[in-house]
Amino acid sequence: MPEAGTVRPVNRPGTVLLVSAAVTAAVAAVLPLLAGPLVRARVTDAGPSRRLVPVRGHGVQDSQTYLEFDPDGFAAHPGRLSLRAASGGGLTVLGPPRWEATPRGPALRRTVERGDPSRVLRDGKGQLSGHLGQTPEDFGFTYEDHRIGGLPAWVIPAEGPGDVWVIHVHGLGSSRSQCLRGVAAFSRLGFTSLLPSYRTSLDLPGRQHRSDLGVSEWAEIDAARRYALSRGARKVLFVGWSLGASIVLRTLQQAPDPSTAGALLVSPALDWPAIISAQLQKAGCPAFAARRVPSTFNLLRRKGEPVVRWKEMPGCFMQNYSPVPTMIFHGSGDQSVPVELSRQFASRQQDPVPLVEFAGAHHTLEWNSAPALWDQTVTAWCRSLGLDAGKGSIQEFSEAK
Repeated sequence: MPEAGTVRPVNRPGTVLLVSAAVTAAVAAVLPLLAGPLVRARVTDAGPSRRLVPVRGHGVQDSQTYLEFDPDGFAAHPGRLSLRAASGGGLTVLGPPRWEATPRGPALRRTVERGDPSRVLRDGKGQLSGHLGQTPEDFGFTYEDHRIGGLPAWVIPAEGPGDVWVIHVHGLGSSRSQCLRGVAAFSRLGFTSLLPSYRTSLDLPGRQHRSDLGVSEWAEIDAARRYALSRGARKVLFVGWSLGASIVLRTLQQAPDPSTAGALLVSPALDWPAIISAQLQKAGCPAFAARRVPSTFNLLRRKGEPVVRWKEMPGCFMQNYSPVPTMIFHGSGDQSVPVELSRQFASRQQDPVPLVEFAGAHHTLEWNSAPALWDQTVTAWCRSLGLDAGKGSIQEFSEAK
């Protein structure tokens, strides 16, 4: 018998379940609210990548310097890559990976094709990327420096009339040099290429490095199109890389123009809520919370940050897309933007949207993994649009020097 005045504990079967459900509901409501500003800051960070890889060794083989990397790391990605020392400096362009048997076991090596690796070796680590040059000159292009709306731009003129212009739009935390790999196929067709900057481009010192995910950046790309038209462009193609793809679609939505001939979307970051949710779940966030976080982006936002209205952004919910001829390039090994999102986007459009998947390619590394596939597909697509200027074949053009 309990003592007088003692409160007997209630032990109804549903009590624990109700308390548990209440706690879960509270966590589900509060966690996304708290995480929203943090995730927004991370997602919209337009600063440079901080991913570094160690250089395990170096040597000379067949009169060529090579660098050695972890055999299971990012350095094993197919195709040519570049390496920038952790402390900065220029690019060291590296050849495709090869595996060598050594007394220590299998080793992954890449031959130095261009650049001085001494700074990388001194640092012992560096940033690998798909960039293979810092200016058009590194690719053998003749080019002109221009300013559009006060921002720098490169124009790579065509050899002929050049009344078809291609506007290449780079992605988040990058610069114009990201797009240089993709220019050659268009140059062979006799097209002029325009590589503009926009407000968060890395090659703009002193600029803000907080992206608006295309909400505002599209205005600079529309200015680039108007500039091309003022220089004699009759038709305009867009090539958007990652966030650049979203900016391109935003431009077509906000400022439609009959000059637009088509859009090539590379590793397109279109459905941002799905991208954010997938990344959070991969990091261990519960699925129910990960799905809610994007809806909290506009809560507790920093001063000056725009409202991100997901349903108004083209691609986010597979609607409001301007119907121009469109093609998508996406790597099956993309760890940043799942290729499944491009499959869904392509399948839900009224007009056919060809999707070319590059086996094993990581984010924005489609060209690096299979340059011939890129070039041949671009050429065939442009000819299907009636834009071929008859400027020779793929084999006639040399790759980046």
